[in-house]
Amino acid sequence: MWSIFLIYIIVVLGATLGTRSSSYVGNINLNLFSSYIEACNSFSKVEWRNIILNILMFVPLGILLPLISRQCLKFGVTYLLGFLSTIFLELIQLATGRGIFELDDIFNNTLGCVIGYGIIMFFILTFTDRKKQVRDKNLIIIGLQMPLCVSIVYFSITFINYSKQELGNLSINYTHRQDMSDMNISTKMNFNNKEGKAYVYKAAVASDEESLELANGIFSTVNTKVDESKNDVYDDTTIYHSSEGNYSLWVYSTGLRTWYSNFDEMSDSNKEGLDYQEVKDLLKDFNINLPEKADFVDNGGGDYTISLDMAELDGIYLDGELSCTINDKGIISDFRNHIISYKKYKEYEIISEKEAYDKLLNGEFRDDFIEKNSEIEIKNIKLSYVIDSKGFYQPVYKFTVEGLSRGKSILIAALK
Repeated sequence: MWSIFLIYIIVVLGATLGTRSSSYVGNINLNLFSSYIEACNSFSKVEWRNIILNILMFVPLGILLPLISRQCLKFGVTYLLGFLSTIFLELIQLATGRGIFELDDIFNNTLGCVIGYGIIMFFILTFTDRKKQVRDKNLIIIGLQMPLCVSIVYFSITFINYSKQELGNLSINYTHRQDMSDMNISTKMNFNNKEGKAYVYKAAVASDEESLELANGIFSTVNTKVDESKNDVYDDTTIYHSSEGNYSLWVYSTGLRTWYSNFDEMSDSNKEGLDYQEVKDLLKDFNINLPEKADFVDNGGGDYTISLDMAELDGIYLDGELSCTINDKGIISDFRNHIISYKKYKEYEIISEKEAYDKLLNGEFRDDFIEKNSEIEIKNIKLSYVIDSKGFYQPVYKFTVEGLSRGKSILIAALK
Protein backbone atom coordinates (compact mmCIF):
# COMPACT_ATOMS: atom_id res chain seq x y z
CA MET A 1 0.00 0.00 0.00
CA TRP A 2 2.85 2.39 0.79
CA SER A 3 4.44 1.66 -2.60
CA ILE A 4 1.15 2.36 -4.38
CA PHE A 5 0.73 5.53 -2.30
CA LEU A 6 4.20 6.84 -3.28
CA ILE A 7 3.57 6.07 -6.96
CA TYR A 8 0.25 7.94 -6.70
CA ILE A 9 1.97 11.00 -5.17
CA ILE A 10 4.56 11.01 -8.00
CA VAL A 11 1.81 10.77 -10.63
CA VAL A 12 -0.17 13.67 -9.07
CA LEU A 13 2.91 15.91 -8.84
CA GLY A 14 3.85 15.07 -12.41
CA ALA A 15 0.35 15.79 -13.70
CA THR A 16 -0.05 19.09 -11.86
CA LEU A 17 3.49 20.48 -11.97
CA GLY A 18 5.67 18.53 -14.38
CA THR A 19 3.74 19.27 -17.60
CA ARG A 20 3.31 23.02 -17.09
CA SER A 21 5.54 25.99 -17.76
CA SER A 22 6.12 28.60 -15.05
CA SER A 23 3.85 31.19 -16.68
CA TYR A 24 1.23 31.58 -13.93
CA VAL A 25 3.34 33.43 -11.36
CA GLY A 26 1.13 35.27 -8.86
CA ASN A 27 -2.17 34.10 -10.39
CA ILE A 28 -4.79 33.67 -7.67
CA ASN A 29 -8.51 33.02 -8.01
CA LEU A 30 -10.37 33.27 -4.72
CA ASN A 31 -13.86 33.24 -6.28
CA LEU A 32 -15.37 29.98 -5.07
CA PHE A 33 -17.31 28.01 -7.72
CA SER A 34 -16.20 30.38 -10.49
CA SER A 35 -14.97 27.40 -12.53
CA TYR A 36 -18.44 25.83 -12.27
CA ILE A 37 -20.07 29.07 -13.46
CA GLU A 38 -17.48 29.33 -16.24
CA ALA A 39 -18.24 25.77 -17.34
CA CYS A 40 -21.98 26.51 -17.31
CA ASN A 41 -21.53 29.72 -19.31
CA SER A 42 -19.47 28.14 -22.08
CA PHE A 43 -20.78 24.60 -21.54
CA SER A 44 -17.50 23.38 -22.88
CA LYS A 45 -16.69 19.68 -22.52
CA VAL A 46 -13.12 20.69 -21.70
CA GLU A 47 -14.20 22.88 -18.77
CA TRP A 48 -16.44 20.17 -17.31
CA ARG A 49 -13.76 17.53 -17.89
CA ASN A 50 -11.22 19.61 -15.94
CA ILE A 51 -13.61 19.95 -12.98
CA ILE A 52 -14.41 16.23 -12.90
CA LEU A 53 -10.74 15.26 -13.27
CA ASN A 54 -9.82 17.57 -10.39
CA ILE A 55 -12.32 15.67 -8.23
CA LEU A 56 -11.24 12.22 -9.43
CA MET A 57 -7.55 13.02 -8.98
CA PHE A 58 -7.89 12.97 -5.16
CA VAL A 59 -10.28 10.00 -4.91
CA PRO A 60 -7.29 7.59 -4.64
CA LEU A 61 -5.93 9.65 -1.72
CA GLY A 62 -9.14 9.10 0.24
CA ILE A 63 -8.98 5.39 -0.57
CA LEU A 64 -5.30 4.87 0.27
CA LEU A 65 -4.99 6.84 3.53
CA PRO A 66 -7.19 4.48 5.61
CA LEU A 67 -5.31 1.52 4.13
CA ILE A 68 -1.86 2.73 5.20
CA SER A 69 -2.75 4.22 8.60
CA ARG A 70 -5.25 3.14 11.22
CA GLN A 71 -5.50 6.79 12.35
CA CYS A 72 -6.98 7.61 8.96
CA LEU A 73 -9.91 5.29 9.59
CA LYS A 74 -11.32 8.34 11.40
CA PHE A 75 -13.07 10.56 8.86
CA GLY A 76 -11.82 13.77 10.47
CA VAL A 77 -8.17 12.76 10.06
CA THR A 78 -8.56 11.77 6.40
CA TYR A 79 -10.62 14.85 5.54
CA LEU A 80 -8.03 17.11 7.19
CA LEU A 81 -5.11 15.41 5.42
CA GLY A 82 -6.92 15.68 2.09
CA PHE A 83 -7.57 19.39 2.68
CA LEU A 84 -3.98 20.08 3.76
CA SER A 85 -2.61 18.11 0.79
CA THR A 86 -4.49 20.19 -1.76
CA ILE A 87 -3.51 23.41 0.07
CA PHE A 88 0.12 22.28 -0.13
CA LEU A 89 -0.22 21.50 -3.84
CA GLU A 90 -1.83 24.87 -4.58
CA LEU A 91 0.90 26.71 -2.66
CA ILE A 92 3.58 24.91 -4.70
CA GLN A 93 1.79 25.96 -7.89
CA LEU A 94 1.62 29.54 -6.64
CA ALA A 95 5.31 29.61 -5.67
CA THR A 96 6.57 28.01 -8.88
CA GLY A 97 4.08 29.65 -11.25
CA ARG A 98 3.13 26.21 -12.59
CA GLY A 99 -0.57 26.73 -12.09
CA ILE A 100 -3.17 29.01 -10.57
CA PHE A 101 -3.98 29.07 -6.85
CA GLU A 102 -7.75 28.49 -6.95
CA LEU A 103 -10.29 27.92 -4.21
CA ASP A 104 -12.20 25.72 -6.65
CA ASP A 105 -9.22 23.35 -6.93
CA ILE A 106 -9.06 23.10 -3.15
CA PHE A 107 -12.79 22.36 -3.01
CA ASN A 108 -12.70 19.81 -5.85
CA ASN A 109 -9.61 17.99 -4.57
CA THR A 110 -10.96 17.82 -1.01
CA LEU A 111 -14.30 16.58 -2.33
CA GLY A 112 -12.45 13.85 -4.24
CA CYS A 113 -10.67 12.76 -1.06
CA VAL A 114 -13.99 12.70 0.83
CA ILE A 115 -15.59 10.58 -1.91
CA GLY A 116 -12.63 8.18 -1.93
CA TYR A 117 -12.84 7.79 1.86
CA GLY A 118 -16.55 6.99 1.58
CA ILE A 119 -15.86 4.32 -1.05
CA ILE A 120 -13.16 2.49 0.92
CA MET A 121 -15.06 2.75 4.21
CA PHE A 122 -18.06 1.11 2.56
CA PHE A 123 -15.96 -2.02 2.06
CA ILE A 124 -14.17 -1.79 5.43
CA LEU A 125 -17.40 -1.37 7.41
CA THR A 126 -19.27 -3.96 5.35
CA PHE A 127 -16.72 -6.77 5.35
CA THR A 128 -14.35 -6.23 8.29
CA ASP A 129 -15.98 -4.35 11.15
CA ARG A 130 -18.59 -6.72 12.60
CA LYS A 131 -18.70 -5.26 16.11
CA LYS A 132 -20.96 -2.29 15.44
CA GLN A 133 -24.70 -2.64 15.55
CA VAL A 134 -26.11 -3.26 12.07
CA ARG A 135 -28.38 -0.20 12.19
CA ASP A 136 -25.57 2.17 13.21
CA LYS A 137 -23.25 0.71 10.62
CA ASN A 138 -25.80 1.15 7.85
CA LEU A 139 -26.42 4.78 8.83
CA ILE A 140 -22.67 5.49 8.82
CA ILE A 141 -22.25 3.84 5.40
CA ILE A 142 -25.15 5.83 3.96
CA GLY A 143 -23.82 9.07 5.44
CA LEU A 144 -20.35 8.51 3.98
CA GLN A 145 -21.81 8.01 0.50
CA MET A 146 -23.69 11.34 0.54
CA PRO A 147 -20.86 13.42 -1.03
CA LEU A 148 -20.68 10.97 -3.96
CA CYS A 149 -24.46 10.89 -4.35
CA VAL A 150 -24.79 14.69 -4.19
CA SER A 151 -22.03 15.08 -6.82
CA ILE A 152 -23.70 12.61 -9.18
CA VAL A 153 -27.09 14.31 -8.71
CA TYR A 154 -25.60 17.78 -9.31
CA PHE A 155 -23.82 16.85 -12.54
CA SER A 156 -26.82 14.85 -13.78
CA ILE A 157 -29.30 17.67 -13.16
CA THR A 158 -26.95 20.25 -14.71
CA PHE A 159 -26.48 18.28 -17.94
CA ILE A 160 -30.14 17.21 -18.20
CA ASN A 161 -31.40 20.77 -17.70
CA TYR A 162 -28.95 22.07 -20.28
CA SER A 163 -30.05 19.49 -22.83
CA LYS A 164 -33.69 20.52 -22.32
CA GLN A 165 -33.26 24.30 -22.45
CA GLU A 166 -34.06 26.00 -25.75
CA LEU A 167 -31.09 28.33 -26.16
CA GLY A 168 -27.46 27.86 -25.19
CA ASN A 169 -25.43 29.75 -22.60
CA LEU A 170 -23.25 32.79 -23.21
CA SER A 171 -19.54 32.69 -22.41
CA ILE A 172 -19.58 36.50 -22.02
CA ASN A 173 -21.65 36.21 -18.83
CA TYR A 174 -19.77 37.06 -15.64
CA THR A 175 -18.47 34.42 -13.22
CA HIS A 176 -18.40 36.91 -10.34
CA ARG A 177 -19.42 40.51 -9.87
CA GLN A 178 -16.77 43.11 -10.39
CA ASP A 179 -15.88 45.24 -7.38
CA MET A 180 -17.16 48.64 -8.48
CA SER A 181 -16.47 50.50 -5.23
CA ASP A 182 -13.24 52.01 -6.60
CA MET A 183 -14.46 52.50 -10.18
CA ASN A 184 -15.36 55.86 -11.60
CA ILE A 185 -17.78 55.40 -14.50
CA SER A 186 -18.89 58.42 -16.49
CA THR A 187 -20.91 58.98 -19.63
CA LYS A 188 -22.58 61.76 -21.57
CA MET A 189 -25.17 59.40 -23.00
CA ASN A 190 -28.85 59.13 -22.18
CA PHE A 191 -29.91 55.49 -22.11
CA ASN A 192 -33.32 54.41 -23.40
CA ASN A 193 -35.55 52.97 -20.66
CA LYS A 194 -37.92 51.27 -23.11
CA GLU A 195 -37.86 47.48 -23.42
CA GLY A 196 -38.16 45.94 -26.85
CA LYS A 197 -37.76 42.82 -28.93
CA ALA A 198 -34.91 41.35 -30.96
CA TYR A 199 -34.38 38.29 -33.09
CA VAL A 200 -32.26 35.35 -32.07
CA TYR A 201 -30.52 33.75 -35.04
CA LYS A 202 -29.46 30.14 -35.52
CA ALA A 203 -26.10 29.00 -36.88
CA ALA A 204 -25.28 25.55 -38.18
CA VAL A 205 -23.64 23.15 -35.74
CA ALA A 206 -21.92 20.47 -37.79
CA SER A 207 -21.82 16.77 -37.02
CA ASP A 208 -18.59 14.83 -37.53
CA GLU A 209 -19.82 13.68 -40.94
CA GLU A 210 -20.74 17.24 -42.02
CA SER A 211 -17.38 18.55 -40.81
CA LEU A 212 -15.54 15.88 -42.83
CA GLU A 213 -17.70 16.63 -45.89
CA LEU A 214 -16.82 20.33 -45.66
CA ALA A 215 -13.11 19.50 -45.36
CA ASN A 216 -13.17 17.21 -48.38
CA GLY A 217 -15.07 19.86 -50.33
CA ILE A 218 -12.37 22.46 -49.66
CA PHE A 219 -9.52 20.00 -50.32
CA SER A 220 -11.13 18.96 -53.62
CA THR A 221 -10.58 22.50 -54.95
CA VAL A 222 -6.83 21.81 -54.78
CA ASN A 223 -7.18 18.23 -56.09
CA THR A 224 -6.54 16.40 -52.84
CA LYS A 225 -8.57 14.82 -50.05
CA VAL A 226 -8.52 14.29 -46.31
CA ASP A 227 -6.30 11.59 -44.86
CA GLU A 228 -8.56 10.53 -41.97
CA SER A 229 -5.73 8.67 -40.23
CA LYS A 230 -4.14 12.06 -39.50
CA ASN A 231 -7.22 13.74 -38.01
CA ASP A 232 -6.76 15.61 -34.72
CA VAL A 233 -10.09 15.79 -32.86
CA TYR A 234 -10.73 18.21 -30.00
CA ASP A 235 -13.77 19.51 -28.10
CA ASP A 236 -15.36 21.65 -30.83
CA THR A 237 -12.62 21.43 -33.44
CA THR A 238 -11.21 18.92 -35.89
CA ILE A 239 -7.92 19.45 -37.73
CA TYR A 240 -7.76 17.72 -41.10
CA HIS A 241 -4.60 17.03 -43.12
CA SER A 242 -3.92 15.87 -46.66
CA SER A 243 -2.02 12.62 -47.10
CA GLU A 244 1.13 14.49 -48.19
CA GLY A 245 0.82 16.88 -45.23
CA ASN A 246 1.00 20.00 -47.42
CA TYR A 247 -2.59 21.07 -46.68
CA SER A 248 -4.38 21.49 -43.36
CA LEU A 249 -7.86 22.65 -42.42
CA TRP A 250 -9.25 23.46 -39.00
CA VAL A 251 -13.05 23.08 -38.82
CA TYR A 252 -14.91 24.50 -35.82
CA SER A 253 -18.24 22.66 -35.64
CA THR A 254 -20.19 25.62 -34.24
CA GLY A 255 -20.83 27.90 -37.20
CA LEU A 256 -18.60 25.85 -39.55
CA ARG A 257 -15.69 28.27 -39.18
CA THR A 258 -12.52 27.22 -40.97
CA TRP A 259 -8.77 27.86 -41.08
CA TYR A 260 -7.10 26.66 -44.26
CA SER A 261 -3.35 26.48 -44.96
CA ASN A 262 -1.58 25.53 -48.19
CA PHE A 263 2.03 25.11 -47.05
CA ASP A 264 3.34 24.62 -50.61
CA GLU A 265 2.12 28.06 -51.65
CA MET A 266 3.25 30.08 -48.65
CA SER A 267 5.72 32.68 -49.81
CA ASP A 268 7.63 35.73 -48.66
CA SER A 269 6.42 37.49 -51.80
CA ASN A 270 2.65 38.01 -51.86
CA LYS A 271 0.26 39.81 -54.18
CA GLU A 272 -0.67 43.31 -53.06
CA GLY A 273 -3.20 45.81 -54.34
CA LEU A 274 -6.13 43.48 -55.04
CA ASP A 275 -9.66 44.85 -54.70
CA TYR A 276 -12.63 43.26 -52.97
CA GLN A 277 -14.07 41.73 -56.14
CA GLU A 278 -10.78 40.03 -57.02
CA VAL A 279 -10.40 38.55 -53.54
CA LYS A 280 -14.08 37.57 -53.52
CA ASP A 281 -13.65 35.67 -56.80
CA LEU A 282 -10.65 33.74 -55.45
CA LEU A 283 -12.55 32.77 -52.30
CA LYS A 284 -15.50 31.57 -54.35
CA ASP A 285 -13.30 28.67 -55.55
CA PHE A 286 -13.47 27.41 -51.94
CA ASN A 287 -17.30 27.66 -51.89
CA ILE A 288 -17.14 30.87 -49.83
CA ASN A 289 -19.91 33.11 -51.16
CA LEU A 290 -19.89 36.75 -50.08
CA PRO A 291 -22.30 39.65 -50.74
CA GLU A 292 -21.58 42.40 -53.24
CA LYS A 293 -20.58 44.83 -50.51
CA ALA A 294 -18.50 44.32 -47.37
CA ASP A 295 -15.95 46.11 -45.21
CA PHE A 296 -12.73 45.33 -47.07
CA VAL A 297 -9.23 46.17 -45.84
CA ASP A 298 -5.96 45.69 -47.72
CA ASN A 299 -3.51 45.16 -44.84
CA GLY A 300 -0.50 45.17 -47.16
CA GLY A 301 1.89 42.34 -47.85
CA GLY A 302 -0.81 40.34 -49.60
CA ASP A 303 -2.99 40.14 -46.47
CA TYR A 304 -6.67 41.07 -46.76
CA THR A 305 -9.57 41.28 -44.29
CA ILE A 306 -13.30 41.11 -45.04
CA SER A 307 -15.80 42.02 -42.31
CA LEU A 308 -19.58 41.61 -42.36
CA ASP A 309 -22.13 42.90 -39.85
CA MET A 310 -25.30 40.81 -40.25
CA ALA A 311 -25.27 41.30 -44.02
CA GLU A 312 -28.19 39.59 -45.75
CA LEU A 313 -27.56 37.25 -48.69
CA ASP A 314 -30.47 35.23 -50.09
CA GLY A 315 -32.29 35.14 -46.75
CA ILE A 316 -29.11 34.22 -44.86
CA TYR A 317 -27.38 36.63 -42.47
CA LEU A 318 -23.60 36.75 -42.53
CA ASP A 319 -21.61 38.04 -39.60
CA GLY A 320 -17.94 37.91 -38.67
CA GLU A 321 -14.54 38.35 -40.27
CA LEU A 322 -12.42 36.57 -42.85
CA SER A 323 -8.70 37.13 -43.32
CA CYS A 324 -6.60 35.65 -46.12
CA THR A 325 -3.15 35.74 -47.68
CA ILE A 326 -2.64 35.62 -51.45
CA ASN A 327 0.78 34.82 -52.87
CA ASP A 328 2.45 36.40 -55.89
CA LYS A 329 0.95 33.72 -58.19
CA GLY A 330 -2.55 34.77 -57.21
CA ILE A 331 -3.14 31.64 -55.10
CA ILE A 332 -4.70 31.74 -51.64
CA SER A 333 -2.10 30.25 -49.33
CA ASP A 334 -4.03 30.79 -46.11
CA PHE A 335 -7.47 31.91 -44.95
CA ARG A 336 -9.28 32.12 -41.64
CA ASN A 337 -13.00 32.20 -42.27
CA HIS A 338 -14.85 33.29 -39.13
CA ILE A 339 -17.87 34.54 -41.07
CA ILE A 340 -20.85 32.56 -39.82
CA SER A 341 -24.15 32.08 -41.66
CA TYR A 342 -27.32 32.58 -39.62
CA LYS A 343 -31.03 32.16 -40.14
CA LYS A 344 -33.77 33.93 -38.19
CA TYR A 345 -34.96 31.70 -35.38
CA LYS A 346 -37.36 33.52 -33.07
CA GLU A 347 -38.08 36.96 -31.62
CA TYR A 348 -37.55 37.48 -27.90
CA GLU A 349 -38.08 40.28 -25.40
CA ILE A 350 -34.95 42.14 -24.39
CA ILE A 351 -34.06 44.44 -21.53
CA SER A 352 -33.72 48.18 -22.05
CA GLU A 353 -30.46 50.07 -22.50
CA LYS A 354 -30.99 51.55 -19.02
CA GLU A 355 -31.32 48.09 -17.46
CA ALA A 356 -28.13 46.99 -19.21
CA TYR A 357 -26.35 50.12 -17.93
CA ASP A 358 -27.55 49.36 -14.37
CA LYS A 359 -26.08 45.86 -14.69
CA LEU A 360 -22.78 47.41 -15.74
CA LEU A 361 -22.83 49.76 -12.74
CA ASN A 362 -23.55 46.75 -10.53
CA GLY A 363 -20.47 44.92 -11.85
CA GLU A 364 -22.52 42.25 -13.65
CA PHE A 365 -20.17 41.92 -16.60
CA ARG A 366 -17.09 39.97 -17.54
CA ASP A 367 -13.73 41.69 -17.65
CA ASP A 368 -10.85 39.83 -16.05
CA PHE A 369 -8.46 42.73 -16.59
CA ILE A 370 -10.32 45.60 -15.00
CA GLU A 371 -8.10 47.48 -12.56
CA LYS A 372 -8.95 49.23 -9.32
CA ASN A 373 -9.37 53.00 -9.40
CA SER A 374 -10.11 52.83 -13.13
CA GLU A 375 -11.60 55.81 -14.90
CA ILE A 376 -14.09 54.34 -17.38
CA GLU A 377 -16.01 56.50 -19.82
CA ILE A 378 -18.84 55.01 -21.86
CA LYS A 379 -18.76 56.37 -25.41
CA ASN A 380 -21.48 54.39 -27.15
CA ILE A 381 -23.98 51.56 -26.84
CA LYS A 382 -25.43 49.34 -29.56
CA LEU A 383 -27.20 46.03 -29.91
CA SER A 384 -24.72 43.42 -31.06
CA TYR A 385 -24.67 39.62 -31.20
CA VAL A 386 -22.69 36.78 -29.63
CA ILE A 387 -22.88 33.08 -30.45
CA ASP A 388 -23.97 30.85 -27.57
CA SER A 389 -23.03 27.29 -26.63
CA LYS A 390 -25.76 25.78 -28.85
CA GLY A 391 -25.03 27.78 -31.98
CA PHE A 392 -27.65 30.49 -31.46
CA TYR A 393 -26.74 34.12 -32.09
CA GLN A 394 -28.07 36.02 -29.10
CA PRO A 395 -28.43 39.81 -28.77
CA VAL A 396 -26.11 41.60 -26.33
CA TYR A 397 -25.59 45.25 -25.50
CA LYS A 398 -22.12 46.36 -26.49
CA PHE A 399 -20.81 49.33 -24.51
CA THR A 400 -17.88 51.05 -26.20
CA VAL A 401 -15.67 52.35 -23.42
CA GLU A 402 -12.34 53.99 -22.67
CA GLY A 403 -10.24 53.15 -19.63
CA LEU A 404 -10.02 49.34 -19.66
CA SER A 405 -6.57 47.80 -19.49
CA ARG A 406 -7.51 45.45 -22.33
CA GLY A 407 -10.24 45.74 -24.89
CA LYS A 408 -12.56 48.61 -25.68
CA SER A 409 -15.98 47.16 -24.95
CA ILE A 410 -18.15 45.60 -22.25
CA LEU A 411 -20.89 43.12 -23.20
CA ILE A 412 -24.16 42.65 -21.31
CA ALA A 413 -26.64 39.91 -22.28
CA ALA A 414 -29.83 41.51 -23.67
CA LEU A 415 -32.42 38.72 -23.38
CA LYS A 416 -34.84 39.08 -20.47
